[in-house]
Amino acid sequence: MIFPGPLEYLLTTAVAFLVAVATTPLFRAVARRYGILDHPVLPRKIHARSVPYLGGMAFLTAYLAVLVESIWRRPELIAPVHYPLAALGTVIILLGLADDIFDLSGIVKLLVELAVGGLLYYWAVGEQGLAKPLHAIVDLGPFAPAIAALWVAGVMNAINFTDGLDGLAAGLVAIASAMLLVVGIINQQPATCLVMATLLGSCLGFLVYNFHPASIFMGDAGALFLGFMLGGATLVEQQKGAAVVALLVPVITIALPIADTLLSFLRRLRRAREGQFFHPDREHLHHRLLALGLNQRRAVLTMYLFSFFMGLLAILAGVLPGRLKPAVPFAAAAFTAAAVLWLHRLEQRQRSKEQASATIRIDDPNIPA
Repeated sequence: MIFPGPLEYLLTTAVAFLVAVATTPLFRAVARRYGILDHPVLPRKIHARSVPYLGGMAFLTAYLAVLVESIWRRPELIAPVHYPLAALGTVIILLGLADDIFDLSGIVKLLVELAVGGLLYYWAVGEQGLAKPLHAIVDLGPFAPAIAALWVAGVMNAINFTDGLDGLAAGLVAIASAMLLVVGIINQQPATCLVMATLLGSCLGFLVYNFHPASIFMGDAGALFLGFMLGGATLVEQQKGAAVVALLVPVITIALPIADTLLSFLRRLRRAREGQFFHPDREHLHHRLLALGLNQRRAVLTMYLFSFFMGLLAILAGVLPGRLKPAVPFAAAAFTAAAVLWLHRLEQRQRSKEQASATIRIDDPNIPA
């Protein structure tokens, strides 16, 4: 098979974009009709009014439409892995819808996510190799399915945790998909390219309605589906005849959601003694940016900028010769650490100002509290 080239995937992106733009208002109307709304009743909620869910259905619809269009026009673009991604992606959408409507427990969702990740491994991968950052294959033996399941579930939750501001999750996935699409085109990885072009187009189409002020949310259904497709597509790419997990490029590309997830996990561990491990909080990175005084759009654009820079590093990781690759993860780690320290420094300055202001009000009775 001759690799189709970038113009073919630009067309795929356009198809997914048009489908998402056309179907999102339909799902919004259905959500309003049946009262499937996100009500701002919890302290961690940012929005001030009820907003329809079901936006995630547009992502699944776009992916299925791209599969049908490709089968009809260019069947050679379809890889065997695209079918299990569609089937298991539908399961994930149903899981997310159930959570959006019935508010499932965290442990139930996690168990289903792990099961779907493990099933994807057996269905679409079936090898016991894991790629180290420099692409040397390590035989994981019986641990391979567990590692694959943890990877897929981890990416799903990483994207879900970022879905806290209008346009944030969809924008971050669009950036990640664009960068992984570039890497896939450079390395001629058709299975990944079709998925990433679809995610890019559907996220951009959804952002027409989801950027602040959002008229529809993707809900857990959308966030988990996007995470599943990102994690699943990077899981099943073929290298040198063996199915491997090529971790370096996708890890760098979604470094921001991963960092947010790790910080959330550490906070949850501290709350575990009180039986609140699965309880959400308002200390995610986007919440902290809002606390610094940024409005929603500025906070989202700040996180876009960080992800775009990390995506450029991911492209370097995908194209540099082997002897230069080790420099990329060190650069990514250093940049991420610098950003976290910068945020911590800003928070310290703000607390100092607030303490000084409170002291002045206490000392001067003429200043109202």
